[in-house]
Amino acid sequence: MTEQPRTALPRLIYEIHLYVPKTGTLTPAMLNWLFEHGQSTDQPEMFWPVRRIRPKALARLMLRLDPSLIPIRGPGEDVELHYPNNELGIVLYVHDRGAILFFPYMAYSIYSRIVLGICYTYIRYLYDTQGFWSYDPQLDVISYADDFQSIEDISRLMDAIMPKMLPQ
Repeated sequence: MTEQPRTALPRLIYEIHLYVPKTGTLTPAMLNWLFEHGQSTDQPEMFWPVRRIRPKALARLMLRLDPSLIPIRGPGEDVELHYPNNELGIVLYVHDRGAILFFPYMAYSIYSRIVLGICYTYIRYLYDTQGFWSYDPQLDVISYADDFQSIEDISRLMDAIMPKMLPQ
């Protein structure tokens, strides 16, 4: 009997947006403003609901937490930090208003727990050291990285919702 070749499962790239709200709390109204005006260069600083950051300084901070991250220059002053294991596919993209954490969604997999654990560590570190809040646009959830239980809650939500979004 010959073994059938395995086909790669489709992978959905998941993203978590990270911002430092000027008021100390990230709200849906702030996210709406960012969605509408976030790409604009003509908005006065006083209208921005989130703090401006220095991408290279934040990248250096993350490299102190995890020296194995691989920094790559992005467009302009942006910086990408790649997790050294390509199979896990974790990338932290740092821009002048925050960061976006990209990782593959792997349904019902032990790897999904590993990836979520690494990502949660980064999110929690950024919250504790810099006041970053996170926004999950796939699940429409705002979080301030309050405890480890949230990783289990997010994992259950992902496993309930995300498989429906994968192509058949």
